[in-house]
Amino acid sequence: MHLIVIVIALFAERALGQLTRWREIDGLARYIAFIERSRLGARWLSGAAGVLVIVPPVAIVALAQWAIAHYLWLGLELVFGVIVLILTFGPRDLWEDVYALAHARSTEEHDRAEARAVALCRRATGRPAGDIDGATIVGAVLVQGHERVLAVLLWFFVAGPAGAVFYRSVRELPALAARSTGSKRLRRAAEYIHGLAAWIPTRLTVLVYALVGDTRRALAGWPSARATTHLSASASWRLLAAVGRGALGLPRDQASPRLSRHLNDTLLEALGLISRTLLVVLALLALLTIFGVLR
Repeated sequence: MHLIVIVIALFAERALGQLTRWREIDGLARYIAFIERSRLGARWLSGAAGVLVIVPPVAIVALAQWAIAHYLWLGLELVFGVIVLILTFGPRDLWEDVYALAHARSTEEHDRAEARAVALCRRATGRPAGDIDGATIVGAVLVQGHERVLAVLLWFFVAGPAGAVFYRSVRELPALAARSTGSKRLRRAAEYIHGLAAWIPTRLTVLVYALVGDTRRALAGWPSARATTHLSASASWRLLAAVGRGALGLPRDQASPRLSRHLNDTLLEALGLISRTLLVVLALLALLTIFGVLR
């Protein structure tokens, strides 16, 4: 069932561009702002235990998922899964964002291109990246392929709609904690939970990056990320960027022509790498379903 839902959601997400505006509705931010209005809620969110704020929405989706599966018809379970999965993608379509950046660069709309690049390179904490050069942009696209699509799919396949909502929530939480009145402990806890939730999906993604790309250069880039065992989100993003750039056959030289004069072509190659990775992941999930390991 989960594999069928994933395939339908991917087709719907790419075919119906107008769904983007629904994914951009920041429900989690509004929910946290509502809790912060009360003195007790603000006190709760000021400490590390504030990360538990994501438990109620995930629990509600999990309860609805269980009730539909046990008491309602199969078609409703499929529709519910597709809707939740589409809403947890993104919030923006990565392919559309990269195409818009490439178009702005090709038409020499410098301000628009810079704004698109900054948005792509924004860190999980909501803070902008330091240097927005070609290597940073390509690495950000490879990271976003994991964050917006691949990790959500892997969590959905394991835990259904509740898994997708969980990962979307923990991914947004560090940036929300940085914007709110939360303490440093809350921000650190949010970043740690994000990194913990992304640790296994990240390693699976980089292995497939290496499989479908330049394997030798990809594996050579792994040690340079210094992120083999680190649980932090930043370590995982360094790993995705380093291995992904290696899989694209990019040299470590930041001044490579492919990262300056031919950056648009390299960005499209990065999207191709993500697409091939997605196909391989779907094939692996199909095999697990066929052999009864997962449903």
